[in-house]
This record gives sequence, structure tokens and C-alpha cells, in this order.
Amino acid sequence: MKRTIFALALLVSGRLCAGAQDFAAADDDGLGPALIDIHASTRPFVLSPGADERYDRAIAYMYRLEFDRAEAEVKEIVLLDPDSPAGYFALAALAWWRYSQDFDMQGGFKEAEEEFFDRSEKAIELSKRMVKERRDLDQAYFFMGSAYGLQGRWYAVQRAWWRAYTHGKKGRKYLKKCVQTNPAVYDAYLGLGIFDYYAATLPGALGLGAKLFAGGDRARGMDYVRTVRDKGRFFKLEARMFLIEIYSRHERDFAAAFAECSALRALDPGNMLFRLGEIMTHTQAQDWQGVLDESEAFLAAWRRQPQRGIEQQLGSVYLAAGDALIALGRYGEAEEWLTAGIGRTGFPEKGWITYCYLRRAQAKDLAGRRAAALADYEKALERPNFWDSVKYARAGRKKAPDQKEVMRQMTED
Repeated sequence: MKRTIFALALLVSGRLCAGAQDFAAADDDGLGPALIDIHASTRPFVLSPGADERYDRAIAYMYRLEFDRAEAEVKEIVLLDPDSPAGYFALAALAWWRYSQDFDMQGGFKEAEEEFFDRSEKAIELSKRMVKERRDLDQAYFFMGSAYGLQGRWYAVQRAWWRAYTHGKKGRKYLKKCVQTNPAVYDAYLGLGIFDYYAATLPGALGLGAKLFAGGDRARGMDYVRTVRDKGRFFKLEARMFLIEIYSRHERDFAAAFAECSALRALDPGNMLFRLGEIMTHTQAQDWQGVLDESEAFLAAWRRQPQRGIEQQLGSVYLAAGDALIALGRYGEAEEWLTAGIGRTGFPEKGWITYCYLRRAQAKDLAGRRAAALADYEKALERPNFWDSVKYARAGRKKAPDQKEVMRQMTED
């Protein structure tokens, strides 16, 4: 499977204008480490009285995909301190996470986009006011940089690459100012680390024609993210998620990835999103029996205690199990799982379901049932394109793929 739902890093593409490299060289303020003033403050990163506890609860609800409960907590933060950007940034992050649950769907998200930008721009506006007033500069730079970085992620998902770059770069600029003002705001190192790591790794991996990021440092980026995991106040969980993504997809260090998965699940054993991340890590490792075992355990736990929110992603579990069974050569069982994914979903428009149709067609082809396979290719072609589903369905309709080709599609990045 190409990606996981944890893949929220700021991605860039080769489809950029010819002057991108010149712009980067002229505009870059240095990708080196943040230079810390020995006289800088080292006060702990705390919000207004009562806000920290609500932030913690909101984060826990958010990662359980209980967005209404999370939003209720964050709105109380806004009421406690309406002049602080903290609450508005959290509301923007919630809007982002709500939207990210539907990244596999086609269609307009105008209302969600307006909500996200209203909230993130409000956080930036209040941060700028704090800077102008020379008030709590570390927090002002932190929330400004984080808001710009989140906007960069939004534009990246929309494939608006130039805006993704410029907003991500602004985010990095202000996060560097934050840690130079107060190196104890450890959460700021997450954005710095992500930018640094992917600046060093993605251009070569994607074959960029114009290298927007003038350098980057892979090791330093990972060190920054690990710093947040170990010392961060509010972004510890997200740091672990990024480390899982980095270790599994880029470093291919699966022992480290599974260690992070275990640590994440230990923090909230009942969290189904964390369990889903572990399934996807087994997929990246091509541990097909592990994928199957974890998928069965996931659905058994789901039946015992369903969690609202994660039901939108259930199709991905059936798809992962179907992929695993195809890899193991058990095509009939794969077809059963993929059929269940199609039939039991409450969200038939999801891209996961498109791939259930496509993969079921391929399982039927591999089992020698060409006529039945053709019907599923047609169903996949009737649906919006997701992860090259149209290309692969057309190819399958023209010629039945062999096991090697299906495996290539399942394991490509």
C-alpha cells in the first residue's frame, strides 16, 4: 500500500515552475540548526491557567477521532484566553484532522477549507499581535510557525505545491525564532525536524527537477523529532507518528518502527487509530502474516467496542487483509475479505472501497476467473480515481496481471 493515514508530512513534487531553485537560493534563511542564544529564556512551555489540562484532553480525544468532544475542550481554551493564539491553532488542527479522515475521497471541501483557514489565520493574527506587543515571544513564534506549517500541509494535500512550499518555509522561519527565543519550547522542534528530514530525503526520492529545499539534514531532522518525542509538551504523540512514518517508509528500520508503535499503543491501549497505524507498519514491512493477524485482532476489538470516527477507515483494514492474503497466494480468502470491505462499509464513497474493487478483480484474475475479474475492473473504473486506480483498472481490463505485477502495485511508494 502506497501510504498510511499517518503520512501528514509536508510533501513536495517535481511539478514546479522552472525558477523554483533560484527562488529557494535567494529566499532561504539557512537550513542549519537553530542558533541558541546563551541568554535565551528556558521557561517551561505552559499556557494560561486551566488551558494545559484542556489541551491534553483535546489531544487525547483528537487522536481517538472524537472531534466533537475535542472541539468542546478547545473552545473552552478560547473562552479562557481569547487573545491567545493557542485555542485557535488547536481549532485549526482539529479542522485539519477532520479533513484528513477523508483524504481518500474526491469532492469539494470548500466548507472545511474555509473553517480551517479562518482558524489558522486567526492564530497567525493573534501571534503577530503578540510579537508587536513584545509579549510571550516564544509562544507567539511557536503558534505562528505551527499555523503556517499546518497551512503548508493543507496545500500539499491539494497538490498546490508552490503554496505548500512558501507556507512551510514561513513556518520553519518562525519555529526557528521560537527555539532561539526559548529552546525549552521543545514542541517547536517537530516542525523543524520534519522540514529538515524531508528536505534531505524527498528531493532525491521523488526525482525533483527543481529542488526547492536548499539542503536539509537527515540525521538532524530525526534528532529534532526524537527530541519532541522525549521532551515535548503537546506534540509527543504526533512526533511518534512521524517517527513511525520515517522509520517504516524511508529508513526501512522496522524494529524501530514497531518499537514506536508499541510505545504509542501503551499510551492509550484502547485507541483504534494507533492499532491501525501498526497494521500499516506491518504492510510497509511486507510482514503479510502480521498484517492478517493484526487486521483480525483489530476487527475483533472493533466489534466488542466500536469507536466513532475510526469507522470511516474500516475499509482500509479489509483492504490490508486482502492485500496480505493475495501476497500469501490465498486468493479465495482475499476475495472474501475484500467483498466484506465493500459490503460492510458505511462509507461506500471512500477510496479504500475503490481499491477493494480493484484488488478483488486482481484476486479473481490470479485465481483464473477472468470474466468475474472484468466486472470488478469496470466497477473500479466507474469510481473517482484514487492512487492510480483508474490506470491499474484499465491495465487489468486489457490484460490480466500476474502475481509479480500485483505485488509491485501493493508495495510501491
